[in-house]
Amino acid sequence: MLQERNATLNGNATQQQDATQQGNSTLQWGMLAIVVLAGAWTIFHLIWNVAGQTSDDYWGVALLILFFLALIVAFMQFFQERSVRKVDASSERFPEPSISKFFLASDRSAALWFVIRMNVGAAWLLAGWEKINSPTWGTSGKALTGFAAGALAKASGASPSVQGWYAWFLQHVVLTNAGFFSFVITWGEAAVGLGVLLGILTGIAAGFGVLMNMNYLLAGTVSINPVLGMFGLFLCLSWRVCGWIGVDRWLLPALGLPWKPGSWFRSQVTPPAASPAASPAKSLP
Repeated sequence: MLQERNATLNGNATQQQDATQQGNSTLQWGMLAIVVLAGAWTIFHLIWNVAGQTSDDYWGVALLILFFLALIVAFMQFFQERSVRKVDASSERFPEPSISKFFLASDRSAALWFVIRMNVGAAWLLAGWEKINSPTWGTSGKALTGFAAGALAKASGASPSVQGWYAWFLQHVVLTNAGFFSFVITWGEAAVGLGVLLGILTGIAAGFGVLMNMNYLLAGTVSINPVLGMFGLFLCLSWRVCGWIGVDRWLLPALGLPWKPGSWFRSQVTPPAASPAASPAKSLP
């Protein structure tokens, strides 16, 4: 009886394990399909806009749908793995919850961040491309001068849209160096777009994008800056994994961190010298 019971339990455990593995495989294929669709549609969207087409290619709607699908699949994966993602509170005063570890530090959530990257990266790249091809941007500074003048006009009145300290910055720093700031904005937007799209130091690229979003908002321009800035902040928080489907998958382990050198710098770290007590004793003559 005992042997039959053990055999039954083992069989049930095996079936449950097989079902879990099959479910994980299905979810992985679903995430792969989402990544392929988001990437292919974004490439088409970039070509469509660079070619000068004005009709809607439904890229924004498609990415929104893919985002919600990726979010649902990511939560399904999280609940499947929740039992093995336990919080270790032994050495941390404020331990990170398992859901944060999954979404911000696990490559299983990389597909969700990939969809967000396609949205943020394409928006920045197209904005930069438009400025690169405009004679009023680059080192010209004409467009930026007009933009700053419009922002200064919003700094007066009973309820100004631009704060006084930022108006001073625009008037005494930006306008006096309009060509330099115009050049930085033009190529900075393109660099942020490429970095986020290709997953090259994604967290840093997204951080510079958030900095530009903040400046545009301080200048009284709303547009898509709140949404783009919010997505950029999430990319900064998920810097360890948001570029995993991209160059960061190999670049981050190679670079490492200041307190943990990567493979490119690990050989340059000199191992600590052995203490005299640890050295083998020599026999006396």
